[in-house]
Amino acid sequence: MRCLDKPVPVAALLCFVVWFVAGCGLGSDFNTPDRLENGLVIILPGIEGKSGLNRDIRDGLAAAGIDQAIQIRSWGVIPLLKQMDFIGNRLAGAIIAQEIVAYQDKHPGRPVYVLGHSGGGGIAVFVAEGMPKGRQVDGLILLSASISSAHNLTKALKHCKNGIANFYNRNDAALLGVVTILFGNVCGTHGPAAGLIGFDKPGEKASDEKKLAYAKLYPVALTDDMTLGDSGAHVSTTRPDFVSIYVAPWVLSQQWPAMDWLATLTHGTAETNEQESQPPP
Repeated sequence: MRCLDKPVPVAALLCFVVWFVAGCGLGSDFNTPDRLENGLVIILPGIEGKSGLNRDIRDGLAAAGIDQAIQIRSWGVIPLLKQMDFIGNRLAGAIIAQEIVAYQDKHPGRPVYVLGHSGGGGIAVFVAEGMPKGRQVDGLILLSASISSAHNLTKALKHCKNGIANFYNRNDAALLGVVTILFGNVCGTHGPAAGLIGFDKPGEKASDEKKLAYAKLYPVALTDDMTLGDSGAHVSTTRPDFVSIYVAPWVLSQQWPAMDWLATLTHGTAETNEQESQPPP
């Protein structure tokens, strides 16, 4: 088992340090005026709402040195019904988009990233779609997202400066395959989720507008090496060490794909996304 192509002892030590720092004394206030001056990262939880899972995401980001404000933003009302409330889910995305606009008006030029886990990944897409003309977020980061793999991302991508990074895991079939086929994704479509198999690529007959937009889509397929063999497929992307190593660089990088070595994990539609690059020594 390897992590970042380093031998097991080094990888284990690195992940322990991230876990230790995340849990010991980083401070509980991630929304201070100083942090807000540096930028904003909004974490959208799954249907469970605020929980240890999203706090783990926050701690992993902070442990990686992200100094922007980090807000955990709940959405929806009744946890078990949020998955099927596709009208309310789109409304929630539009409301959060307006909150981002208000932040941008007060803090012009500051970076804004929206990170969604599970159902929150679908809401993140709706947030981008809800941004008004001429406004963008810097990027969306989707972790095990419960939104249809066939969802048209053209509008969302137009409102993302850097694009959308979609982390998906083919071992997550129970929740993002069976459940989403039976009960639907947060967009209302029944079928496999983008968090399971990624988003559909534009076909040959797709418009030039769609093909151009999808050049900013960065699929990241999870491997056992990345998750350290974590058996909890749906929550493996929320672990603080995973977030620090694989997710935080997308917030820290001004241009995507994030860092050269991450480019090897993505298979976007643009030619630059398909070029090989090596991880750091």
